[in-house]
Amino acid sequence: MRTLILVIISVTLAFGPVNAQNHLPRLNQIDVRHYRFEIGLNDSTNVITGKATILITFKKASDTFYLDFDGRSGNSGEGMVVTNIKSDGKPCVYSVNRERLLIQLPQKTKIGETHSFTVSYSGIPKDGLIISKNRFGDRCFFADNWPDRAHFWIPVVDHPSDKATVEFIVTAPDHYQVVSNGHLTEETNIGKGYSVTHWSESEPVAAYVMVIGVAQFAVQQVKPYHHIPVSTWVFPQNKDTGFKDYDVAEGPLRFYSAHIGPYPYEKLANVQSKTRYGGMENASCIFYNQRSVNGRNNDARLFAHEIAHQWFGNSVTERNWYHIWLSEGFATYLTNLYTESTEGEKAFIRHMETDRDTVIRYVLRNPAPVVDTTVTNYMKLLNPNSYEKASWILHMLRVRLGDRLFWKGLRLYYNTFKDSTALTSDFENAMETVYKKPLHDFFHQWLYCDGIPVLKMDQSPAGKHKIRLSIDQVQAYHVFHFPLEINVISSSGKTKTVSLRIESQNNTFTIRTGKHFSHLVPDPGCKLLYELYSGK
Repeated sequence: MRTLILVIISVTLAFGPVNAQNHLPRLNQIDVRHYRFEIGLNDSTNVITGKATILITFKKASDTFYLDFDGRSGNSGEGMVVTNIKSDGKPCVYSVNRERLLIQLPQKTKIGETHSFTVSYSGIPKDGLIISKNRFGDRCFFADNWPDRAHFWIPVVDHPSDKATVEFIVTAPDHYQVVSNGHLTEETNIGKGYSVTHWSESEPVAAYVMVIGVAQFAVQQVKPYHHIPVSTWVFPQNKDTGFKDYDVAEGPLRFYSAHIGPYPYEKLANVQSKTRYGGMENASCIFYNQRSVNGRNNDARLFAHEIAHQWFGNSVTERNWYHIWLSEGFATYLTNLYTESTEGEKAFIRHMETDRDTVIRYVLRNPAPVVDTTVTNYMKLLNPNSYEKASWILHMLRVRLGDRLFWKGLRLYYNTFKDSTALTSDFENAMETVYKKPLHDFFHQWLYCDGIPVLKMDQSPAGKHKIRLSIDQVQAYHVFHFPLEINVISSSGKTKTVSLRIESQNNTFTIRTGKHFSHLVPDPGCKLLYELYSGK
């Protein structure tokens, strides 16, 4: 998900905080295997009808459990009303309270038993499924679930720790087209102005990337990549521009497939939408903000970011939101690596320097760790720690391991946790496996400690053709340990690179400069996340 900080702030103010939930007890109780959502839409009201059939395996003997679901409350008329619930065809007692649907089982389950539950409901979604008009004034319906807004329109485990296969059967006025996760299994005109569209996703995904998009679309079938269908869905009024602008999706798809592994889903649909974000990485069905069609064909990095999420975020999903860097940081760095492959090293370094400046500005206000367990408003995780700082951590890891081992470790991590969930420790273990050396100190200081190094550098004569270089860490928190390259530049422009090891708060080195010494350049290769102390 690619979102500017200003957008993050406005979203938080407009929609209020998203409160963290304790999903661990439920994670240990139930495992949702499959969702089947039958959704009915119409043009006369914003009321939707729903029938959810949910297949659940119980990990514990249980007589009750709950799903995340938003019931109607207050006088707004928004929220869902459940009309009945059945378990394997038998009626269940249920209640909806505080966005939880509590279900009483007809009889206590045993460990390992799998049961089917059918929830029938209707109502006007408060959030999650956005019913509105697009930029051309046409009515449309777009799911926008991140981070835990799916439960406003479908009953789910609304947390990334639980993944399931999913299918959507959407009945809607027949002047709309419907796009969703997975592959298309049915499109049928049922008369009286309505049609049924059925999409099915056979790979397990988290609820926040289970979506439908219902609008008047112009659809272009792009050349498949390795038998993977690729398509563009844009509003008809800007179809010619949209088809050209969205052509940039092919490059990232090829690059990631070659470097990480085969594309993990049945298709790739790139969709112009009403998502509040710059882009939303829904599995196999990426939603881009409607303003992404602009006629400039210059959003390759946006597409690269969202397509990278198909591997990291969708296929390998962070088990808890605190580890969001495993998706957003990965997508940010992979976007820069894609840029390096298409535009060269100078362009790559330019983006890394820009990202470093972003981190420096953010750390001044909020020197929190990347893995920050104190955050209870998930929207606040959309910050430079999760994106740019996390990307820089991957860059420093790549510098340390070298390209070959870095990509090998990335592939090992992906293949080990494909279609599953992972924590930071899982990624650390994968990289240690290929590196064959401990990396715990590296991961700890960069991910779990506050801030970044702030370096004060002073030099003085130390004899003939030598200087004494003092490097002090002046940040008010953790002392970091890292390698630092320095270029020694002569008056004629000749360059010598020396490698230093910073191990403490105060460090002193003697450096041979040569006869015609001019100046020093720290970190000439853009390999370290740090701030150079300015004395302010």
